[in-house]
Order: sequence, then structure tokens, then C-alpha cells
Amino acid sequence: MAAAGVFADDEGTFPDDAGSESTINYLVVADKTGPFQVVHEGQSHGGVISDVVDRLVEGSGITVRHHVFPVNRLLHEVARGRVKNWIAFDAPVWDSFRGKGRYLMEPLFLTRHVMLTCNPTIDSPIRSVRDLHGRSVVTLRNFRYPGLESADETLRLVPADNFRTGLELVSLSRVDGFVEMASRLRYHLSHFDGQRDCMREVDISSVVPNYPVYLVVDQDMPAELIAMLDTRLEALVASGEMQRIWQRYVPVTLPSDIQVKVHD
Repeated sequence: MAAAGVFADDEGTFPDDAGSESTINYLVVADKTGPFQVVHEGQSHGGVISDVVDRLVEGSGITVRHHVFPVNRLLHEVARGRVKNWIAFDAPVWDSFRGKGRYLMEPLFLTRHVMLTCNPTIDSPIRSVRDLHGRSVVTLRNFRYPGLESADETLRLVPADNFRTGLELVSLSRVDGFVEMASRLRYHLSHFDGQRDCMREVDISSVVPNYPVYLVVDQDMPAELIAMLDTRLEALVASGEMQRIWQRYVPVTLPSDIQVKVHD
């Protein structure tokens, strides 16, 4: 058996023990998922969900290996069955793993979406997609946004490859707004060195509804291991530790040095 709570990091490869029941292969998206998964120079460096996964196996004799992949490669590896005993995060509205995974019972959190804007004519809250008629809105490329995807051609979606590009487009008023989870926008905004004093958050949850995010595991993972993860995650949430991990990465309020007008 491996040493308890051992952490290992592999970029783009799976070791010989990838199918071992004493090893869980944790799948990390190479970019765009902070603060849930934080990656620097191709290596996993914590994050809300990464810290939770590591905590779930403490003292169990299970090794967690972090594997960093671009999102499409990650999904491809799972679809081809190239990795065993894997764990990742997903939401039923995304269905990223197409029947290859099984959700743990306890949701990690509920999402809440906002639109970050420098346009003073944008109303808050946005009550329906009709309120975005004629607007241009940044979203992250290859990510799904239930509610926006059904909008007609009068709403122009502008795909961005990363958060910095989206924030720059808002800051320079090249678009009307940037729609994302409030937690992810706040995390990346705290590292953004562009113009911020025009920005405000606009609630858009009537268009992009709140939905739960879960840990998802290999459907062929041993049942006793899944049961252990379920039990430990339930205890982590009940103890308040999940909330403490969350607050290490996601500001409850925006930092005072960032002059963002928050309109709820």
C-alpha cells in the first residue's frame, strides 16, 4: 500500500499503477478552472476542488495523482478508457463525461452566475435573455452556459480563450459584459491589473440558473472506494471544512482595493 495521503503530480502521462485500487487519478484542467483547480506552468497547485480531493483520502492509504491536461484532451482520455480510477468535477447540466462517470452523492456547491460589465446602460438584475437583445457578451471557449445557448442571433457571444482576455474586453468596453460564475470572476479579477473602476456585477441567475457541481468518479471504481469518498465528503461538508476551503480561494466580498460596484 502507498503511504497515506501521498500527493504526486504528472503532466500529460499516466503511470504504470494508473489502474491500481490504491491510486486515484485526479483529472485537472490545464487552464480556465481557477479557483476550483489552480495550475501554474503545467503543474497542479491546489484550488478549492483539488484541496477537497486531497483531504478526502488523508490517512486512507490511497495515493492521489494529479494529472494536468487541456480540457479536450482530458475528456478524450476518459472517453477512450485510457485512465482508470479517476476523479474529476462536473455538473449534470454539462454531462462532460458522457456516461463514463458516477456522481458522488453530496454536491460541492451551487453555482451563481453574474455578468461583469462597464456599460452603465445594463440593467440589474437581468431578468430574461430578452434584456440582452443586441448585446455582445464574452463567454469562455468550450464551456457551456445553460440559458445563453438558447438565445437567438440578436445576442452576440464572444468566445475568449482565458479570463484575462475576457476581463480586458470588458475593461476596454469592447463588449457589453462577461458572463461567468461569480466565484471564478472574483478570483481572476483579484489578479487582474487592467482598468477595473468602471466594473460592476449584474445578477444574471434568471438567465443562467444556479446548478450544483459535484465530484464525479470512474463508473468502474470499486464500490467500497466510492462509499468511502461519499462518507468522507459528507463529513467534510457537515464539519464546515468545505466552507473553510472555499473561503481560502474565493472572496466573500470583493477586495477593497478593487473598485467594483456590486449590484445584486
